[in-house]
Amino acid sequence: MTGLVIIIMATVLLMIQCDATLHTVGGTRNNGWRPNFMNYTSDWASHEEFYVGDWLYWGFSLPKINRDLYSVYEVNKTDYESCGSSRHVIAKVSRGAGRDVWELKEPRPYYFISGGGYCRQGMKLAVFVKELPPPPPPAPAKAAWKSGAPKLLNFISSLFTTVAAAAALAVLKLGVHD
Repeated sequence: MTGLVIIIMATVLLMIQCDATLHTVGGTRNNGWRPNFMNYTSDWASHEEFYVGDWLYWGFSLPKINRDLYSVYEVNKTDYESCGSSRHVIAKVSRGAGRDVWELKEPRPYYFISGGGYCRQGMKLAVFVKELPPPPPPAPAKAAWKSGAPKLLNFISSLFTTVAAAAALAVLKLGVHD
């Protein structure tokens, strides 16, 4: 029974997370975050759609001693535009591994810059996060459904539910006698 509960919980968690997208900043997994590579906002982010629950991934390959130079900070719009000295840091994204991720948790603009003075060499990014779009409307009913098909479908559904319940009860009874 515990195994069944774990499977159900894992399935629900996967269903919740299945809509999230991992966006690789700069488009390359290991070296997309580097100086003078591109304008990350207009050349890359403008071609992406960002929604609440999505993730950003910054990958860069540098010797460990230089990783702080390419670090990532979330800042306000003023520091983003002026490549400020990170006086208004909202959060430090980097954790020192050279592979940093950040969840976009709310619908708003996010502004990121690189530490170590590389913002002026193009290492800055602005993304504009939207709410998830509503699910599509259900498909219209077909003419065949106007016949006896709904009754047959209800019967099959009830039969399946009854068989599943009987099987679950049998499994529980077997487990009790062990």
